[in-house]
Amino acid sequence: MREMLLNLSEKQCPVDGLLRYVKGHRCLDCGKCVFGYEGAAQLELTLTDITMKKSRSGDLAQLEKLCRMMVEQSLCGDGTELGRTALAVFGQYAGAFSEHVAKRACQAGVCRSFVTYHILADRCVGCGECLDACEDDAILGKKKFIHVIDQDECTQCGRCLDTCEEEAIVKAGPVKPRCPAKPIPCKR
Repeated sequence: MREMLLNLSEKQCPVDGLLRYVKGHRCLDCGKCVFGYEGAAQLELTLTDITMKKSRSGDLAQLEKLCRMMVEQSLCGDGTELGRTALAVFGQYAGAFSEHVAKRACQAGVCRSFVTYHILADRCVGCGECLDACEDDAILGKKKFIHVIDQDECTQCGRCLDTCEEEAIVKAGPVKPRCPAKPIPCKR
């Protein structure tokens, strides 16, 4: 698994990949040593915060310190291996980790909290299908108007994307399309 984490494509997120690895690691079920069990639990909590846009500036340094302690203090090879793997991933993908924390962005577009949905003005026909699909009332507009997604209300569920037959709704990562700030009349 370590080799897979160290050979990710551009469409794979190292933060998400490491989080999935930690969630499935046997240290979380063991409990025999503090540094293996608690280290894995803290690693999981902090990586979850990072993928959910809830990280703080010192999280990466804290994670590296924690993983070094896991390597040195774990009573079994599992805790040591988890700490070494995490340190290797941090080292190889330092840019992706700092991008998640500092810029609040996921280049791979994998971490759902970093993805936004937008309605393209040149494709929207004002049909209202997305309005009905959005259970969070995050889409503003009415019939014959180009709709707009309120990013503060959107929970990134993707229902609107699946509903739009005009393919006017797109998912965006760090590069956002230009969209109107409020609903405007359709030209189509």
